Amino acid sequence: MGKTSRSLLFVLALAALAGVAVLVYAPGLNGVFVFDSVERVVRNDSLRIDSITAEQLVGAAYAGQASYPQRALSYISLALNYYFAGGHFNPFAFKFTNLVIHIINGLLVLVLARLIMTRWWELHGVASRGGSPAAIAVLSCFAAAIWVLHPIQLTSVLYVVQRMTSLAATCVLVGAIVYVIARLRLERGRPYSLLLIYVNVVICTGLGFFFKQNALLLPAFIAILEVFLFERRPLTSPCRRKLLVYFIVSLALPVLAAIVFIASGAAPGGASYELREFDALQRLLSQARVLFFYLSLLLLPDIRRFGLYHDDIAASAGILAPWTTLVAVIAWAVVVGLVIWGARRRAPWAFVVAWFLVGHAVESTVLPLELVHEHRNYVPSVAIWIGLAHYAGVAWNGAGRLRHVIPYAMAVWLTALAAVTYLRAASWRDPAVLMETLVRYHPQSYRAAIGYAFNSIPSSADLAIRFNAFRRAATLNPQVVSPLIQMSRIAKSLYNYLADRESVPEAGHTRAEITHIAVEDMVLMADTAHTARLLSAIDDHVTRRLQQQRPRTGNAVALIALVDCALDGRRECVDLRESATRWHLSALSNQRLPAHLRAALELSVAKLYTIAGDRDKAVLHARLAGRSAGDNLAYRLQEATLYALFGRWRELGSTLGEIEQRFPIRAQADSVYQDLRAQYDRRPTE
Repeated sequence: MGKTSRSLLFVLALAALAGVAVLVYAPGLNGVFVFDSVERVVRNDSLRIDSITAEQLVGAAYAGQASYPQRALSYISLALNYYFAGGHFNPFAFKFTNLVIHIINGLLVLVLARLIMTRWWELHGVASRGGSPAAIAVLSCFAAAIWVLHPIQLTSVLYVVQRMTSLAATCVLVGAIVYVIARLRLERGRPYSLLLIYVNVVICTGLGFFFKQNALLLPAFIAILEVFLFERRPLTSPCRRKLLVYFIVSLALPVLAAIVFIASGAAPGGASYELREFDALQRLLSQARVLFFYLSLLLLPDIRRFGLYHDDIAASAGILAPWTTLVAVIAWAVVVGLVIWGARRRAPWAFVVAWFLVGHAVESTVLPLELVHEHRNYVPSVAIWIGLAHYAGVAWNGAGRLRHVIPYAMAVWLTALAAVTYLRAASWRDPAVLMETLVRYHPQSYRAAIGYAFNSIPSSADLAIRFNAFRRAATLNPQVVSPLIQMSRIAKSLYNYLADRESVPEAGHTRAEITHIAVEDMVLMADTAHTARLLSAIDDHVTRRLQQQRPRTGNAVALIALVDCALDGRRECVDLRESATRWHLSALSNQRLPAHLRAALELSVAKLYTIAGDRDKAVLHARLAGRSAGDNLAYRLQEATLYALFGRWRELGSTLGEIEQRFPIRAQADSVYQDLRAQYDRRPTE
């Protein structure tokens, strides 16, 4: 077969891979936004741009509400998605864009696989034993196809906000490819090779950082490539010295700075452990188990074990709690020792493990993140499939008559992966179906249970059915209040119905009637007195959880949602206004409440007093919110909006001045700020 024919077949194979990827993911492309994609994308007003101007793009760049444009390029891409979708958060537009990025990354994986395997075959003599460039091309396609079609990648495509992960991965993959090419050029004495190596790491790491911070791992990935693919002996002494300087600057110094930074207790987001049920040591111990869980998902992709949420995996309370923690820690210690031994021989299997572990160095160590998310394997899994393809090629060369079994096995594996991914994507087509699937496969997951209660049971269903669904969620996690608040709304709706029918005053239940009822024993009954006692018992549970338990972002969101419901005029929410105020104040009395949640809840209390017509208290809590808002421009603007609503021009002018001083760039790019400034400039003269 001629070179032109091989090239044509190669292009057709790539087109087929892209087509299969589209078909596999198609069922889920019209599904809704889920999890924090709702808060960080749909409800993020900074992304609602109506023109492509520098001012609006700067506003989008600061959509993360950080002191610097955190993940700015990702947010800008989401804002552009909104703009080109006609000014709508069209799920298909966002998810199809994610799929295109994923396919492009698949092509980059193919290129990287081809470069790595070519080098391996040279180093380990596979090429001399019958290996050919055509075989490497086929195996590279195989590795890329597994990576693209594997069901663990689904959340990086259909979970919209994880575009941040895939775009950062694009920079990492490009950086790795360019390094291998430049390093080969350096070995051959080509000019400007070192310059290309230096420029590459600066550009790709820098761009990747503004997509997502784990792109900072690129220098570490490059170090892995250097150790396992290259020798320093062929280089001249000046080149060796310059390469050493490169690794000191790009890898050793940042690692040392990070260690000092974390050890000082000043790690970014360190305060977030206040919102976790585990500390740094417990998280690190847990990750030993979690990494093996990831490997099991990658190598044994059972659809029942995948999920959007994995909060049913408990943290390790200690080295023996559970006992599998000790086993996992010992196993990884042995594996690391073997990798060090294998690195001296440039063993491909050691490269695979080293790449996997480096890829998890940010999100699977001591940073205060959630324990488990499937998208964290997006880049770490790349080496696994390149290694598998390599050993498939080695097996092919030595299989003799059994050679024909290998292509069939590869085809079966790819078909199975595509089928599982298709089935997963099909469950994402509708939130009710998705939550039903999650509850079926993860019955101990609180998030799956609360998602099921919200999405899979229609609001027109029997009140007792809805109440029981939220009650089950409340029993799964003793720290949350969202299901209890929903139970309270349902019980209040029933109480109002019974009170109207029986002509019972709506104030028929009081705090004095509190009877302790365990959450799991709560039952909805068509009895006014029982429902009044039930409401008081729920009120007591919510108050105690907010006062005594570790603060949670979800609890604050649930309280704010209740206030928004009251603002919308829903009767049961308006009638719970007194309870809502008490719950907010209970949450604010929790000394462990971090500043950003305190600011959000103070603003919510201000809204409650606004509803009640108590402007003085509303302004007081708005001021308290401003003191706690820190670098959150959105909270300061909500504070200012309240002042404008009440005509408190002095407070509005002072707040706008503080905003201008603290957020000089972001304020000028924010439409809400501009509207408030215009209102202030048009204020009545005193």
